[in-house]
Amino acid sequence: MTDESPADALARAVKDVGADTVFGLPGGGPNLEVIGAVERAGLRFVLAHGETAACIMASTYGLLTGRTAMALATRGPGAASGVNGVLQATLDRFPLLFVTDCVPAADHARIGHQRVDQRAVMTPITKGSGRLGGTGQSFETAYMALIGAQDRPRGAVHLDYDAAASCEATSLPAPAPEATYDLIGPAAERLAATAAPVAIVGLGALDDAAAVRAALERLGCPVLTTYQATGVLAEGHPQLAGLYTNGVIESGVLDRADLIVAVGLDPTEPMPGRWRYDVPVIAIDAVAPDAAFVPVSLQLIGSPGSMLDKVVTGPCTGWAPDDGAIALAAARTALRASSRRTFGPVELVDAVIAAAPPDVSVTVDAGAHFLAVMPFWPVRWPLQLLISNGAATMGFAVPAAIAAALARPGTPVVCCVGDGGLAMTLSELETIARLALPVTVVVFDDAALSLIEIKQREGQGGAGAVRFTAVDFAVVGAAMGLETAVATNGDDATAFLRDGWDRPRLLDARIDATPYRELVRITRG
Repeated sequence: MTDESPADALARAVKDVGADTVFGLPGGGPNLEVIGAVERAGLRFVLAHGETAACIMASTYGLLTGRTAMALATRGPGAASGVNGVLQATLDRFPLLFVTDCVPAADHARIGHQRVDQRAVMTPITKGSGRLGGTGQSFETAYMALIGAQDRPRGAVHLDYDAAASCEATSLPAPAPEATYDLIGPAAERLAATAAPVAIVGLGALDDAAAVRAALERLGCPVLTTYQATGVLAEGHPQLAGLYTNGVIESGVLDRADLIVAVGLDPTEPMPGRWRYDVPVIAIDAVAPDAAFVPVSLQLIGSPGSMLDKVVTGPCTGWAPDDGAIALAAARTALRASSRRTFGPVELVDAVIAAAPPDVSVTVDAGAHFLAVMPFWPVRWPLQLLISNGAATMGFAVPAAIAAALARPGTPVVCCVGDGGLAMTLSELETIARLALPVTVVVFDDAALSLIEIKQREGQGGAGAVRFTAVDFAVVGAAMGLETAVATNGDDATAFLRDGWDRPRLLDARIDATPYRELVRITRG
């Protein structure tokens, strides 16, 4: 393929890794050359309204399909606008190839317009940054970048596109270290000597979920999952004790533990407070952690399911079979007591759960509303619910919902988003309508940055720092092409959500934010 252009080589690499969709917002000739090559290769191009949204769409699509997807942006402002989406992919461990136009290397001394060292910008927030050129190795450079993004820990890889220059491969992290088989015996002995272990399951267990679940069932202890690992144990499992966030609500279980088994727990996942538990920790993951948040006694490297299976030699004796379920029920009861008998976030979540099909994909934005969604949503399988946890960025849920609907054709999606997060991605409602996606956007509308307001103290800006003018999102959504309604009580929400899961919709749910303060107290302390 000596006559193959770098754009065609890039598109061929995307296709060869098994991806079928590219996302982006073009800004000129080189971008359009790539889009033309994408279409010639038989791939689908999805036009977004913003570069960060395009990156979130691509990384989420790659996570759900298991094949790294690509996002495109123009140089300068386009590349800079993608930064938050790139950061989200890297910190949340989603695979992404971000390709940006750039000022050609041959013109650097002549052109200052939109010129910025994009690789210097991207290097700290990616797994690696390189250049895709036109003088040989274009396919290989692109292919290795796509594969590198998928390798654990997953994340973003960046390439500047300069057709007149030579390729410069990305400098990616070294492969995962050899498995620590020599530690299996000591870990098994330590676990067998305890009566009341507790397991914390993180995102590193997702690739090996069935094997991890089987080993935990043999162990028989309560299991807490991080936000991103929800579904490893399905709703209703007797061992499922709820969520681990490094808050206080899970301490009722962890305070009883005489050992903690951390399976696939990534240091990006817990809230950045102190580690609260003075018991030994056995950690198992496919890669070594890049931060020492948890004081680990034994760190095992290898396939989480296989390693855990060898470490678990029999059932523990200090827990009843349903102690996990009892702890989860108690946590939910405490959270539900935060309701003030008004149309608050918990009442809205109840209405959405009651109306949603069991196979619905769920995306959740950052903001106070996730404190009501996450503890109550009945997650039945891994990656049914998607949230930005390591980055915890607002503006995630809407583009992630678009990606989920495209990755799982015909499966409905519910997007749970606050008014602040929706405002950041409002234009992508048109994308949902244009693509006729089965996405129901539920806006937790209180005209405020409620989680920030709860943290606010005297002398920190007052209402002007955290409160917005009320927006009629139903009117805005209708103008974008969605079916919309306003809900001011649970009956309104139920009536609108009862059917219509096969088409683009938006529910502007005008809730009472007062219960959020109690939700924060119960969850985080």
